[in-house]
Amino acid sequence: MFRNKKVFRVFSLVLLAAVIFTFAAFAAERVEKYIPDTGVAEEGMTLWQSIKAGGEVMVVLAFLSVTALALVIYYSLTIKQDKLLPEGFLERSLVLLDESRYEEAKKTCEDNRNLIADVLLAGLLRVGREKVIIKEAMQDEGRRDIDGLWQKLSYLADIAAIAPMVGLLGTVLGMIQAFNVIAFQTGAVKPILLASGISKAMITTATGLIIAIPAMIFYSFFRGRMQDIAARFENVSTELYHLITEK
Repeated sequence: MFRNKKVFRVFSLVLLAAVIFTFAAFAAERVEKYIPDTGVAEEGMTLWQSIKAGGEVMVVLAFLSVTALALVIYYSLTIKQDKLLPEGFLERSLVLLDESRYEEAKKTCEDNRNLIADVLLAGLLRVGREKVIIKEAMQDEGRRDIDGLWQKLSYLADIAAIAPMVGLLGTVLGMIQAFNVIAFQTGAVKPILLASGISKAMITTATGLIIAIPAMIFYSFFRGRMQDIAARFENVSTELYHLITEK
């Protein structure tokens, strides 16, 4: 399962790169439209004009920004201690284990989906066997769950790393377009056209940073939350293990 996720991530990045270069090739056919006239250069651009000036690379950046926002919302709802390590469920489980009501505890775990339920069920399914077997089963289940959460969280860090590079690619393509327009222009070259072209080219880099900086901030925030959850989960798992094996 973990390997499949890694393959999926690599495939997604390759697909994203292919989309970017497809947009770039399409945009290269329209270099003559990159700097339409001196009017825009002299008067400045509106926000919408700036977005349009970024070209097709802005579509990729828009996709990354929407994905980052969706991930932040998703993490806000799912990476929470009271959801992954609910105190009510823990207290109920401790009571059942203390009274050696293993079948009832097993049924309770099967009816709930959280970190405690997963690791406790792994131990309860092996009650009566050697302690080392129970310990390894609980450790493997806990490690699998925590690794899965870290894997999901890493997507936001990926976006924070990719967005500036996509923006830089857009800037490089934009600079090429701007200089191509000037190279094929007859007569004297107007500096204002070059300045306008460069400013448009920088829009994608700025947009990439605008996406990456908040994404990295949120990633750092959720990473801290995950570290707290992982530490708490380890303590809870140890307590549950002792209750199962000491009876």
